[in-house]
Amino acid sequence: MTEEKEDKKKVPIPVEGKEEKKKKKWYWGCGGCGCLGFILIVLIGGCVALFGGTDEDDLDKKVDNKVVNVEEKDKDKAKEEQEDKKKAEQAKKEQEEKEKAEQAKKEQEEKEKAPQAEQDKKEADQAKEEKACLNIKGNTSSSGEKIYHVPGGQFYDKTNAEQTFCTEGEAKSAGYRESKR
Repeated sequence: MTEEKEDKKKVPIPVEGKEEKKKKKWYWGCGGCGCLGFILIVLIGGCVALFGGTDEDDLDKKVDNKVVNVEEKDKDKAKEEQEDKKKAEQAKKEQEEKEKAEQAKKEQEEKEKAPQAEQDKKEADQAKEEKACLNIKGNTSSSGEKIYHVPGGQFYDKTNAEQTFCTEGEAKSAGYRESKR
């Protein structure tokens, strides 16, 4: 048997005419392999369609996801900007309220200081007048005589001044005489 197999292997198939072409076709088989190949291609295509999809579908999904992500990012940015604006407005309002409070405090202090300052000013003016001016009171008596009274005199406190003088010289030059008491 081994010899026969060896003989078959070594013997070339002669090619002659139409009959031999038919045999050659027959030699290549019945075409079953071609059917199997076709079936395999159809099955592979079906699997790809069901499970794998195409690259274009994946690209569309990726593009859609990117568009959605970009839209979400834009929305997030818009929300952040609105929050930042609200925070800035709130900070501005707080700053304005602080400034108003400080201004009101300053005004209150000035109001409190103003009467005290006026009083201090009046006292200073009175002190100046007392040093510079003796507050001599000039009055006309019931007889029509003009008399001036100096501080410390007997009638100084009782006299209603019609006119005041700083010095005795002013009172004398105005036609007043010194009180006898």
